[in-house]
Amino acid sequence: MENQKNDNLNLLEAVVQNTEMGKNTLEQIVPMTDDVQFKAELLRQRNVYHQLNQEAHTAIEACGGTAQGQSAMAKFNTKMGISMKTLTDKSTRNLAEMLTQGSGMGVVDCVKAQKDYPNAAPGTKRLVQRLQDFQEDSRVKLEQFL
Repeated sequence: MENQKNDNLNLLEAVVQNTEMGKNTLEQIVPMTDDVQFKAELLRQRNVYHQLNQEAHTAIEACGGTAQGQSAMAKFNTKMGISMKTLTDKSTRNLAEMLTQGSGMGVVDCVKAQKDYPNAAPGTKRLVQRLQDFQEDSRVKLEQFL
C-alpha cells in the first residue's frame, strides 16, 4: 500500500513538472509570434497544460501531499534556452520546431515516469496517458507550422 502511495505521488509530481514545463514554455513563446493560427494553437495547448496541471495538483493534495513543481533552476535554464534559440530567429517555423522537440521530450518523460512508478493508481496512470496523448497530438499539430 505504501508503495502504491509513493508511486502515485511520484507519478503525479512527474505530471506537475511536465505540465509546468509546457505551460511556462508556451507563456514565453506566445508573445513572440504574430501568426494568428499558430498563436491560437499555442493558447489552446497552454490551456490544456494548465488543466492537466490543476488535476495533478488536486490529486496530490487529495493524497495528502504537496506538489514541488519545477525547480527555480530548471525554470531558469528553460527560459534561457528559449531566449538563446529565439535571439535571432522568432519565425513561426523556428518556434514550431522548438515546441515540436519539446513535445517529443514530454512524451518520453511520460513513458519513463510510467515505467518508474508501475504501482501508481489507475486514475493517475490515466492522467499520465492523457498528458502523453495530448503531447503526441500537439507535436503533430505543430508540424503543420514547420
